This record gives sequence, structure tokens and C-alpha cells, in this order.
Amino acid sequence: MKHFGGIALASVAVLIAAASVLPIASAATETERVSSSALGIAPKKQYEIEPGKSVDDKLTIRNIDNSAPLELTLRVVDFTYDSSQDSGVAKFFLDQNAEKTPWSLRSYMSVPQTVSIAPGETKSVDISIAIPQEQGAGSLYSAIVYSSGSGGTNGSTNVGLSASGVTLVFANVPGKVHEDLRLEKLGPYDKIAKQYMPYITTAMPQSIGYTLKNSGNWAEAPVGSITVKGWFGRSMVIENINPAKSLVLIGQTRTFSSCIKYDEKEVANTRSNTSPTTCVDPGLWPGHYSVTANLFYGANGNETRELVKTVGFWYLPLWFIIALIIVLLIAAWHIRKFVRAIRRKRNGGVKFGRTPKRRR
Repeated sequence: MKHFGGIALASVAVLIAAASVLPIASAATETERVSSSALGIAPKKQYEIEPGKSVDDKLTIRNIDNSAPLELTLRVVDFTYDSSQDSGVAKFFLDQNAEKTPWSLRSYMSVPQTVSIAPGETKSVDISIAIPQEQGAGSLYSAIVYSSGSGGTNGSTNVGLSASGVTLVFANVPGKVHEDLRLEKLGPYDKIAKQYMPYITTAMPQSIGYTLKNSGNWAEAPVGSITVKGWFGRSMVIENINPAKSLVLIGQTRTFSSCIKYDEKEVANTRSNTSPTTCVDPGLWPGHYSVTANLFYGANGNETRELVKTVGFWYLPLWFIIALIIVLLIAAWHIRKFVRAIRRKRNGGVKFGRTPKRRR
């Protein structure tokens, strides 16, 4: 008993020490921002244009610098996704002689080559997109790159450093398109490390990730919900898994993530036009959880398709594991004590393993 007492006290000491040194997980945010030193622009433009039709629009550009004029050069370039990442980072083809991508929009888009903006002022410039009659259904996209200051040489390096920015332009050509979006992976996700968490995790998940692969010819913006359900029937539902309407580009494999629980202050801030982005502790209990994703996608005029996937994971924090070990040690000691008592009783009260002395 003394031996076991020493083990139990040591285990409790380890538990207290672990609780004192374990770091408190900081809140993660699910936001992507593009900033510029002196330029304010729209990050994305999206249109639906029928074959043989055109669209005229305005680009609003703001000179954030109140002390100096802004001289901009505008270029239309193609882009794709960065294959070394799966978080939706765009990769631009800045070389003047770069070949067109299969989804290129630059031959059909017209923008001014230069624009001058006075300090602190805003200017609107014309943009037009004309889709040829023979163009088939699908998604087309390119980017407008704004640059000023000193750029690279031969058009093959980064844009100017004093002010730069990009507007992604998407044109969906309606019709019968080939859509093929697959849900490759689902599970608890570490937004800071940008990776999925293991099947058995000691850290409480704050967000759920899902990875989609687009093998069609239409840039997809998935919608739907994700349900996290625990042992005792407690469920938490992520209602809007893609509030920013982010796209999975043609040929891209992209990972999205959504908070299980958002910061209540951001949720209550009805004055803000942006969706909440900060993940907080969802208050999960130790145990097994199932994650079910119900996602939908589909171009206008085409069949809406559903993606359903269910996975599971164990959340076993360190304090719970140590407490469980202590309980098992106590249970093992009591079982051993009980077994020894039964053996003594069967041997007529004589301790097990000893031969009674014969009387002379």
C-alpha cells in the first residue's frame, strides 16, 4: 500500500506540474488580407457573361497616400494556384512572354495602361470584357496587376515596390459545364500550423478543415455546413463553411478551414460587414467526436451536387490522460487486493504461498 501511495502521489505531482507548464492555446484567425503601402483596390471582380456578349464596368482605385500623387501601370496577366501550398495562394505569370493558360481571360479583357491619381483621391477607370461567340461554357480568369515605382527587369520579376496590388477577375460563361469537385480530406485543423491534427490529439481543436480537389472546368465556390458531434449527443454546427465565397480553381486542390466557435464579440458586432474570423475555445469534453460535412456545389443552370463525408477523432488532453492513469492504478491496486483476499480465503486464511506448520 505504501508503494502504491508513492506512485499515486508522484502521478498527482506530475499532473499539477503539467497543468502549470502547459501553454494556453492562443486564438487563431481565419483571414487573408492583401495590403499595399499606397493603393486601395477591389481584390476580386466576378461576372457571368454569355458567349458573344460583353460587359463594361468600373475599377475604383484609391491613392491612400495624402502627400504624393500615384502613377500606376496596369497589366493583365494569367494566374494559377501555388502547387507548393494548399491554402489558395495565387501564382502569377508576370513574364511578358508567358503562354496563356487554358482558362485565360486576358485576350478578352481591356484596361487602361496607365492611370494618375492625386494625393488622397479616388479614381474610376473603365474595364471591359468581351467573350467570343465560339467560347464554350466554363470559368475564365486572369488578374489585373497594378504597379508603380521601380519594377524588375524584362517583366519577369515582382511588380514595383512603392505601391502594388492585384485584382482577380473571373468570368463564368454559362452553359453545360464539366463539374468534378471531390472532398479529399476532413478533420480537426490547426490554423496556425496550417495542417490537419492527428486522429488522437491532446490539444483542443478550434477549427475543422476540409480539402477539395477540382477536376472540372468551372471554378467552384462550395457552400454547406459541418457538424461536430460528441459522445453524449452534444452537437456543434458550423452553418456557413465558406462565408468569403472563396473559389477552388480549375485543377486546384485547396484546403479550407472554419472555426467550431467564433469570438462572441465579433459575432455580436452587427456594424461590421465582414464575417467573424477569430476562433475561440469551443469547450470540448475529452472523448471521441465525429465530424460530418454536408457540402454543395454547382454552376447556375447545372445540377446541384452534394458532397458528404464523416470522420472521427479523439480529444484526450494531457490532464485527462494522467487522471486516467491514476484511476487505472487505483483500480489495479483494488483488484489485486481483492484477488489476494479470495486466495487467502480459499487457503483457509493462510497467506498464499506459505505452507502451514504441522503440530507435533
